[in-house]
Amino acid sequence: MQSRRQFAKSLAIVSGAAGLLRGSPTREEQAGRNVLESFNYSGVRLLDGALRKQFLAAREVFFNIPNDDLLKGFRARAGTPDPGHDMIGWYAGDRSVHYPSRWCYGDFYNAFGQYLSGMARISKAGQDSELLAKATRLMREWGKTVEQDGFFYYSRNPHTPHYVYEKTICGLVDLYEYGGVRDALPLLDKITDWATRNLDRSRRLPLQGVNWNANGQEWYTLPENLYRAYQLTGELKYKTFGDVWRYPHYWGMFGGDKTPGPYYYHAYSHVNTLNSAAMTYVVTGAPEYLNTIVKAYDWLEKTQMYATGGFGPGEEIMPPDGSLGRSLETEPRTFETVCGSWAGFKLGRYLIQLTGQARYGDWMERLLYNGIGAALWLQQDGTNFYYSDYSLGGGRKLYHREWKWTCCSGTYPQAIADYHNIIYFRDAKSIYVNLYVPSEVTWNRDGDEIRITQETRYPETDTTTLVVRPKKALAFDLKFRVPAWSQGTRVEVNGAPLNIPTQPGSWASVSRTWNPGDRLTIRIPMRLAFAPIDAQHPRRAALRYGPVVLVRRHASDLIVSGNQPSGWLRPSNEALEFQAEKQPREGFVPFCKIGQGESYNMYFDLVS
Repeated sequence: MQSRRQFAKSLAIVSGAAGLLRGSPTREEQAGRNVLESFNYSGVRLLDGALRKQFLAAREVFFNIPNDDLLKGFRARAGTPDPGHDMIGWYAGDRSVHYPSRWCYGDFYNAFGQYLSGMARISKAGQDSELLAKATRLMREWGKTVEQDGFFYYSRNPHTPHYVYEKTICGLVDLYEYGGVRDALPLLDKITDWATRNLDRSRRLPLQGVNWNANGQEWYTLPENLYRAYQLTGELKYKTFGDVWRYPHYWGMFGGDKTPGPYYYHAYSHVNTLNSAAMTYVVTGAPEYLNTIVKAYDWLEKTQMYATGGFGPGEEIMPPDGSLGRSLETEPRTFETVCGSWAGFKLGRYLIQLTGQARYGDWMERLLYNGIGAALWLQQDGTNFYYSDYSLGGGRKLYHREWKWTCCSGTYPQAIADYHNIIYFRDAKSIYVNLYVPSEVTWNRDGDEIRITQETRYPETDTTTLVVRPKKALAFDLKFRVPAWSQGTRVEVNGAPLNIPTQPGSWASVSRTWNPGDRLTIRIPMRLAFAPIDAQHPRRAALRYGPVVLVRRHASDLIVSGNQPSGWLRPSNEALEFQAEKQPREGFVPFCKIGQGESYNMYFDLVS
């Protein structure tokens, strides 16, 4: 029988194990192997720039929410003293058995587990002991409200405990993995025992052409974190329970040569469930699950994605018959931005780790600059950004008008923390640069510590410089992603040009003995290009400059001179901004520069 340590090493751990395992179950199948590993929120830090500012602002929001406010509903339900103020919006909910409306957001969208998860990840990434202490206190006080039978949330509303349970176990697993909080494990056991006894196992399917959330359960996102719990603890019950919630009806759509299509299914959760398919591959090694996520991504990228990397108008997956393009005429709720970015970051990371291919980093890059990176920041009172509007007639960037502390307030800290987890990857011999972000990574390679600092203003400029600082001269491969949209990427080492293959959509590799202070400079020339919405609307397009989507503030039709925008647009004095040569008022700016309440046009019908 394997020892506990041998068992931990034998599993291909996508998220990374923490602590000692409590059991030594026998695996029935060989686990899926990682080709590359992430740094798992350790050893990477953001340097000064827009992403670091957003990260620090998110940290402040959650650090400054009073614990009593976050715990008030749980304590009131448990009948214990409940000081503090009621949270509002989706977090609040009705703690009684009376539901005055169809939606009771505190029960349907309880984000407490997501907040624990986000704080655990932010604290790990930022080496933030104060935030970890806060999250630990919250978890322990919440644990006092869990009933003897394991019931753990606001009310016994039967509609969506799957959703609340999945978010809660994610928070507990993250506190254990990223914070080393062992107190999380008894609570994880307790609520899982309750869920095993009580969760509805009918696994009702979405209803095509009706309300995509008609069954309200989202049970199909459960395996991912249950399998993570299995990896970290060795407790077979988590794998057994995770097996219950596999989704062959949907995952199987991507197994053959033709995809029948999950049309009108809920977009975010049906991208998110692919992360459960990825984890099913990790714990079983069954190749059909890896095949599922690879083919699903290819289908989504070809038929569902906007120029921004977003997807899901009205939160629905569209038939590939021109419906995506037509939706721009009528649907302002174009992309569930924060939640969709979080699902995309995770799926892109699994795909890179499990296949080793660079091409999935292009999706992450688009979401980074045009999705979560372009979202309005979460405010201290729970005001949050929900939908991006890409409407053909023009949109406005607005906070969610009706509710605060929505589901996007839960995925917001998770996605912001994930900036640290998707910039760099590694294998035994090489380090891989996936995103061009001001940052620093410390890589321990067989006991040799190597620090690499990335100096860049990308995408405002097309150049990044990697300063390599091993403690002594070391030979290793430094690889970097060449974006699929790029042409003519050039490389220099210490100012001298280097002739290496730079095939778009692949990793370029620099293999040499690196001395302390060596500088690798990468130039990725950017160009303007139109990105058509779908095959049925080849002249309905957005304008991109490298990975950045540009918008303007005028009429929906765009009069163009030829098919190449570089022929009639010229750079302005501001980075990433352009003006039409013969129409000075026709200015284009990055979507990420649009502020609260500002109007803009992203997609246009091109008129010659």
